[in-house]
Amino acid sequence: MKRAHRTAHARIWTILGILLPLVFFTILALRQTPPVDRPAVLIEAPENSSGEAAQ
Repeated sequence: MKRAHRTAHARIWTILGILLPLVFFTILALRQTPPVDRPAVLIEAPENSSGEAAQ
């Protein structure tokens, strides 16, 4: 029984050792990157940003 447990353990960790990096690098390769040539959009403060009510 002990030998079968060791064999199963070795197979499971071998599969995980191959599969996890493959999944990780596949996700990194498929991840969308933001466009570099997009101009920056400035966010302006509202006209009454001082907190005072307009009279």
